[in-house]
Amino acid sequence: MKLTLLSIISTLALVHTVAGGKCGAQECSKDTPCCSKGFCNKNALYCAPFSCEPANSHAPESCWSTPHCVNHVADFSKPESFAQAADYKGNPSTALYVSRFEPSNAKLVNNQLELALVKQPDGKGFGATTISTRAIQYGTVTAVVKSASTSGGVVSSLVIRNDNIGDEIDFEFVGSDRATVQSNYYWHNELDYTKMVKSPPLPDTTANYITYQIIWSPDSIQWVANGQNFRTVTRAQTWDSSANAYKFPDSESFISFSVWDGGSGAKGTADWAGGAINWGAAPFAMGVKSISVDCYYKGNETTYTPPASA
Repeated sequence: MKLTLLSIISTLALVHTVAGGKCGAQECSKDTPCCSKGFCNKNALYCAPFSCEPANSHAPESCWSTPHCVNHVADFSKPESFAQAADYKGNPSTALYVSRFEPSNAKLVNNQLELALVKQPDGKGFGATTISTRAIQYGTVTAVVKSASTSGGVVSSLVIRNDNIGDEIDFEFVGSDRATVQSNYYWHNELDYTKMVKSPPLPDTTANYITYQIIWSPDSIQWVANGQNFRTVTRAQTWDSSANAYKFPDSESFISFSVWDGGSGAKGTADWAGGAINWGAAPFAMGVKSISVDCYYKGNETTYTPPASA
């Protein structure tokens, strides 16, 4: 059969479509189908919905489906509350939160979830991030936390974020200030740091377990620390006439806890974080006793589709 140039081009286009998009410098294969940040693999760090890039994977369906919000309480004294990424196969009933890094500096110890920041040979810190296995779009998130930020440069955080879109709501702790927690929000990765608001004075956030709460609805976001609602932002307040948009985070997102080295970042970040880390003050460990989630939209297990590898 004689092939025309047009038929050859059409065939090549079809093969490229079936193979998926570019993942960095490669195309993901059937054996390592999931793309995340330029690399292909098949484990939770790549295939879970908080990491996977459907357009760049072997096929859009290579990414695991998103388990939607279900009311829950994660008591981190119990093993079913947390799993290492290598042990998580995509079923949220087996773990409420998982580590996002390997090697992992997050573990269950002393009846809590502990996230550690560890000094590397280059003098910088390698931290930890844990993330919810279910997504949330509006609801109330309540966490009992002790910050790791006992030195300048050490940043601890509680974040609700959609990495693909860039919507975020957060609490952040910096080592230069143990008496307050900072609140902020972002829309579509527009990093406007001028919107940060500090809480009123709190007991030492590195020595005490304090309850922090984000109350997120379609119309407003409230930040609560130690029982005090210290900030409310309404959707109406975020209207930007030049963009013809409400710059209000409203996309389905994942909840995470993190500790990281802000002191080794760019000057602006390092200054905000309190300068270079004093490693003589180590260890740096963020402790999370528990987190509860009350979903605005009441999901259930029927919204979950197991991944093919489960």
